[in-house]
Amino acid sequence: MLSYEGILERALLAAAEEIDLEMVAEEAGEEPLTDKDGAAVEIDETLSLEAGGFMTTDRGIVLRLSDGSQFTVEIKRYR
Repeated sequence: MLSYEGILERALLAAAEEIDLEMVAEEAGEEPLTDKDGAAVEIDETLSLEAGGFMTTDRGIVLRLSDGSQFTVEIKRYR
């Protein structure tokens, strides 16, 4: 049985796969993120922390962008 954290991690993975960074920036009235060559930055890969090779027992996701940037979103239960 999955924990709350496990279910939320799966939900974040599914949602992140649908993100269009260029569209999000446009809707916010901002310029899209671009790489050093001026190409729009996209999310290339979304993984769980475990699949991304992080040595942690925490749950969360890794977002790897087309410009080489990498971000994590961690899920921490506090109540």
